[in-house]
Amino acid sequence: MIVKSKINLALIFVIIVLSILLLICITYLQKRRAARDRQEPVPQEVLSAIEKERMYSTKLQRRIDALEKEMERLKHERIVVKEGRVKVFHYLPNKIMAEKVDYEVDPRALLPVEREIPFSDNLIYDTIDSLIQNEISEKETQAGFWTGFPGDSFRLLSADLQGNTLTLHFDDPKYFTSGGSNRVGYLWLQIKMTALQFPEVRQVRYIPQTLFQP
Repeated sequence: MIVKSKINLALIFVIIVLSILLLICITYLQKRRAARDRQEPVPQEVLSAIEKERMYSTKLQRRIDALEKEMERLKHERIVVKEGRVKVFHYLPNKIMAEKVDYEVDPRALLPVEREIPFSDNLIYDTIDSLIQNEISEKETQAGFWTGFPGDSFRLLSADLQGNTLTLHFDDPKYFTSGGSNRVGYLWLQIKMTALQFPEVRQVRYIPQTLFQP
């Protein structure tokens, strides 16, 4: 009888403990549900900001697609001589494309811009020289293009093509090509990509080697 009573007490104790645990679980779930039901709606200003960001991303992507399409078209253009002048390209960084690559020094951030220069027997030299000497137009600036040129006293002395390697000799007495790595990187990339538009140029190097150093 004593043993039986002890067993009954143990069972009652277990039932009580389980009941308490069940009650705790039910209370917790009810609190969770009530807290979820009490959640406030997202403020209108937050929704507006999200919508503006979505619209900006869509608009930016459309502009990137349009620029890339135009770049592909220009890639297939040929250097054309007309009435003593020739159409060439300056490769300039564009803010929209630069944003796409997080403003890293990347060839994908540069786009070709049409230029007309007098035809000559040293067209490569004249094209590079016009790149580093001429400013860009207001219309090009509004389209997102920029350039660090022209530079104070920075000039091209010669352009020597040996085989497929073009060596550009510059004079930079006031250290125009020194500075931040991003800036000087884009200065050189503009020159390099502009030179590579000529089919005979496969590699571009510069002298002296102290130029374009961050």
